[in-house]
Amino acid sequence: MEQQKILEILKLSPKTEKAVISIFSKKQFADICKTAYSGEAPNFPLLKRKPLTRLAVVVGLLCEKYEDYKSLGITENIIAETFRDVKLRAELYEKKIGKPGISRDDVIWFRHIMNINIFKVGVLQFQTFKMVYLDEDFLGETYMVFAKQQKLKLPPGTNVINCHIQQGADLSTEAVNKSFSDAQAFFQKIFPETIFKAFLCYSWLLYPDMIKMLPKTSNIKALAGNFEIIGKVQDSDQAFENLFGKAYKQPPKIENSTSLQKLAAKNPKIFGFACGVRYL
Repeated sequence: MEQQKILEILKLSPKTEKAVISIFSKKQFADICKTAYSGEAPNFPLLKRKPLTRLAVVVGLLCEKYEDYKSLGITENIIAETFRDVKLRAELYEKKIGKPGISRDDVIWFRHIMNINIFKVGVLQFQTFKMVYLDEDFLGETYMVFAKQQKLKLPPGTNVINCHIQQGADLSTEAVNKSFSDAQAFFQKIFPETIFKAFLCYSWLLYPDMIKMLPKTSNIKALAGNFEIIGKVQDSDQAFENLFGKAYKQPPKIENSTSLQKLAAKNPKIFGFACGVRYL
């Protein structure tokens, strides 16, 4: 697919699109693209490039990835929605930094698109995955603790569908339920020879101590209700990074706070990180 077609799919801001196009014309651009994701994370050569070059290279690589996704029989709409994660992360970067580009963490995250194993179906992102328990057996140090029976029920290495929640995603019950239902049908169709045993989600949005403090009408509480929480740890870094822009040890007081930000500022110890599964 041509670069212009990808830009039409992404719908970047005029300022960002103009900046990206300026990088396309650079003499060494094609060579940078060829080696951008060579090697293993987190040591991709693209990480050494400037933020705008990183963004332009990712956009450029989407041209060939479009064809790879298409060859799997994936619809135009799902491809477009999947690729627009680039637009979302570029917008968040520019809002924070004031210039077009993407962060090093964004580059590492987009390896999932480069590996053609992440798909946005409805309001959630889903990734083909092998079950991993973030415990001492896997990490070599104590982090989460999982029951022995749980690991027998869903052994490490089992095929699962990893679920990701984008910032600003519509978490209404109707939208989330449809996303899970459509995703199950999607993976059965696209990967008919693979038997997925469960949806998996590692997220601060599932942490039980926080969930208990949310009102019954909370969409986040409803989202968490889709999962059986099998592990948790009082690690609030991901929560504070999402709520305040970086991993504060203590959440700051900010003007025009959201209800979650106010809750974090008042009760920082109820925020953490949890693992949930939804069996298929």
